[in-house]
Amino acid sequence: MGAAGVALWAVLSVSSPHPVAPGSPTDVLPSALEDVGVEERLGAQVPRDIPLRDSEGRAVTLGELLDGGRPVVLTLGYYRCRMLCGLVLSGTAKALQRTGLRLGEDFRAVTVGISAEETPRQAAEARRGATASLVGAPGQEVGWTFAVPGSEEEVRRLADAVGFRYAWDAQAQQFAHAAVVFVLTPDGRVARYFYGVEFDPRDLRLALVEAGAGKVGTTLDRVLLTCFRFDPATRRYAFFLDAWLKGGALLVFLGLAATLGVLWRREFQRGTVS
Repeated sequence: MGAAGVALWAVLSVSSPHPVAPGSPTDVLPSALEDVGVEERLGAQVPRDIPLRDSEGRAVTLGELLDGGRPVVLTLGYYRCRMLCGLVLSGTAKALQRTGLRLGEDFRAVTVGISAEETPRQAAEARRGATASLVGAPGQEVGWTFAVPGSEEEVRRLADAVGFRYAWDAQAQQFAHAAVVFVLTPDGRVARYFYGVEFDPRDLRLALVEAGAGKVGTTLDRVLLTCFRFDPATRRYAFFLDAWLKGGALLVFLGLAATLGVLWRREFQRGTVS
């Protein structure tokens, strides 16, 4: 199942009152879901000029929320969503809490509503609910901005840039969309996609370290990235055998060189004594 399929299955599993097993010959998607999914666009630049209003009602642009110095965890959602969005935000908050990185210092988080009819007050309520999970970390919630778009056309520009396809479901009276989290580089390029409503803190941390180009995390994190690579098939960072083999070969070479050095030194000393 491809990225779009995984994302769409997340929608069906959580949002539909009657989930359908994937791959079933009786699968019939509601018309609202036919254009819903994710088209991965790694390396794509998000539009920085998109006008937004944050949860305090202040006018900002997306570019102002991307300070150029720290990677960003981006989520797109619907503040009046009755199920899926709350689960995604809760899962994101829990994973961010357990990465060991400090929200607001090592990275930022931005959530943008996909409905132009929603208000900063609704964004503020969603923000309080999500950041309540950031226990034991006072001040971290400051690094997570919740905002509403100036117009539907503007938020569509952002959604199109990251490949996030959503649609209004008239029957359910809510938006149908995928469960996905985006990791952006400090300058706003798409670095990673994570699907579902629960996320592995280690994978999220490595994605932020990778997106931060060495400016985030510890030396150990950067060493781990030489041994771990993101596997598109499993959607996780996996041990990179080639790196291990190269590293092992290097260690063997260094050990052999050291052994030969000792032997040559002994031979040289014997020759001198003779």
